[in-house]
Amino acid sequence: MKKNVVLFYGIPAYGHVYSNLYLAGRLAKTGVPVIYYSTETFRMAIEANGCLYRPYPICQETLDLTDGKKILKLYRLILQYTQEMLPALLKDAKKILPCGVIFESLALWGRAISDMLSLPSFSFYSIAAIHWPKGNGFFAYARGFSGDFLSHTGEILPAMRLRFQLKRRYPLKKLGLLPVLMNKGTYNLMGYSRRFQPGGKSFGNDYLFLGPLASHRHIIEANDFACPDKPFIYVSLGTVFNQDPMLVRELVRQFGQARGGPEKGGGKHTANCPVILVWDGKAGTAPIRFPPNFIVRPFVNQAEIFPRASLFITAGGVNSIHEALSHGVPCLLCPQQGEQFLNARQFEKMGFGKILKNPASLYQEAQETIRLKDTWDKTWQQEMTSLHINRALWLIRRCCLPQTPPGPLP
Repeated sequence: MKKNVVLFYGIPAYGHVYSNLYLAGRLAKTGVPVIYYSTETFRMAIEANGCLYRPYPICQETLDLTDGKKILKLYRLILQYTQEMLPALLKDAKKILPCGVIFESLALWGRAISDMLSLPSFSFYSIAAIHWPKGNGFFAYARGFSGDFLSHTGEILPAMRLRFQLKRRYPLKKLGLLPVLMNKGTYNLMGYSRRFQPGGKSFGNDYLFLGPLASHRHIIEANDFACPDKPFIYVSLGTVFNQDPMLVRELVRQFGQARGGPEKGGGKHTANCPVILVWDGKAGTAPIRFPPNFIVRPFVNQAEIFPRASLFITAGGVNSIHEALSHGVPCLLCPQQGEQFLNARQFEKMGFGKILKNPASLYQEAQETIRLKDTWDKTWQQEMTSLHINRALWLIRRCCLPQTPPGPLP
């Protein structure tokens, strides 16, 4: 007999976990326990949000799906991880006897378990979706990935072998490139607004746009510094600095305050402007000396930062740019791979940010971006940052617990 439990198969990366923890926690509060599969790195955050943590059968260092730029490699890795983890995960699921499954859109193993056990399934998208190969989402992604796609054709043959092995061992369907990268469930839960989704009007009733959820989760991280008491620039670009040390040096050159006062060299334009920089110190080989107006940390709790920031310089992750927008902070975008290019173009098109064109003119482009707030559409801002989670909770409960109707449709 199925139990009153939902299994959640996550992707152990910050942008993915933080995008859906609020949904998982809210579902648990309705009386439906959520067993959330991830890795030890995220255990405390998962438990703090009211879910039960369970580890994947492979470690964090092995389970790495963070390089979204190499699309064929990503496809091969998803097939590989599914082959490696599915025996143990399927055994667990048969013991638990859940009433439903939620899985990240990249977690093929979650879709496989829901299909093989004939369970109601819900795919969660923390990245913009491709609805069908000729839709707006497809072309938006293709623009960002096309330049790098053919350079990894060596991944095709290993991926085909894995695909054949999976189909031979399990009754799995839809193992092509697009279905594996965008796994669909009975219903699909989108962690952003319909307006943000390319071609959003063409998505049917099986897609529920919940709005950006990341900043509403229970946050356990804390900053070890005081937030500046005047407007400042917040910079968080993930691995961009590691790949392009020139960018961090330009940031220091154009925004840095010289030691000993603003008149003795340094950034002539913004000598008194504080800069909070998320940076792990690995960019390039030569050490970088940061000026006094820079606060540099490997991690920052953005919830404490955005309310007083005047500009956000970012690679363009969905969670971060929407959190910035909810606080009215314009984004200067430096995308590095297909998903980020899509996000950046969407924000630029709607007037919430600008894509950096030339690092040598970083200061000028930053000033232009800050001024966007004076003219952008406040109605769109509200629409892009509003939450619509109650309908999703109602739907999950109705599908997973049909014997106990959860009340009227919200």
